[in-house]
Amino acid sequence: MYKRKLTASSFVRKSKLIIGLDLVADFSGKDASAMRIERERLEQDTLKVISQTAEHAVAFKINRHLILPLGISEGIPRIVDKIHDEGLTAIVDCKLNDIGNTNKVITKYYFDAGFDAMIVNPLVGMEGGLDSVFETAINRKRGIITLCYMSHPAAKDGYGLTIAPDDKGSKAEPLYMRFARQARLWDVDGVIVGATHPGKIQEIRTALGDGIPILSPGVGAQGGSAKAAIDAGANFVIAARSIIEAPDPSAAAASIAAEIR
Repeated sequence: MYKRKLTASSFVRKSKLIIGLDLVADFSGKDASAMRIERERLEQDTLKVISQTAEHAVAFKINRHLILPLGISEGIPRIVDKIHDEGLTAIVDCKLNDIGNTNKVITKYYFDAGFDAMIVNPLVGMEGGLDSVFETAINRKRGIITLCYMSHPAAKDGYGLTIAPDDKGSKAEPLYMRFARQARLWDVDGVIVGATHPGKIQEIRTALGDGIPILSPGVGAQGGSAKAAIDAGANFVIAARSIIEAPDPSAAAASIAAEIR
C-alpha cells in the first residue's frame, strides 16, 4: 500500500516533508519556438530542484503547473523518472472529480506516466464516480489520497458546510467529517487537510484514528506552520513555493524538514 511506502521513506530519511513542484512556465507573447525553449527551461529547472532537495523529502507532488506545459506523455514521465531515481515517489495532485468513465481514463494516463499516487475529490462519491479509480489503483498497486479540508481561506465555504441529518438516523455534521469517515471506510492512503487549519487537523485526526496519514499542504507561502500541523496530528506536510522559489531550495527544504524532525 502506498501509505506504507510514505512511512518507510519517512523512517529512512528522517523527514516528514513532501515537496510540491509548482514551478511555472511563462508563455506570454512567445511564438512556438520560444515556447519550446521555455518548456525545456521549465523541465531543467524542475530536475534541478529535485536534485537539490531530494535528500530532505519523502515524496514529491506534481500539480498542473507542470502537467499542462510539459505534457503527460513527454516531459512529465522524465520528471517522474528522476524522482524514482532519487528513491522517492511521485504524487499527482489532479483533485480528480468527474464521472467514473472519465475518471478511469484520466487515472490510466497518470499511472501510465509513472505516478505512484493520485489525489482525488471524494465529493463525487464511490458508485459511478471513484469506484473505477480505486479498482485501477488496486490492480496497479498505486495509492489514492482524498481531499478532506483544503488549505485556502474559502475552504469553509465548501468543506465546512453542515450536512443535515437523514432519515437513517445520521446526525448533522460538517462535510469534512463526512469525508474523514469515508476515508476510513474506503481505506485510503491518506487525506489532505490544510496546515493553515490546525484545529481541523486535530478534529480529523480524532475521527480517522491512527491508520490513515494526514498530508498537510499550505506550509510557508500560504501561512501554515509545519510544526503546528505535525503537533496537531498531521503525518506529513507539503511545501512548494517556500522551497522552489527560495534562493537556496536545498537549505529551505532542510530547514522545514529539521523543524518537524
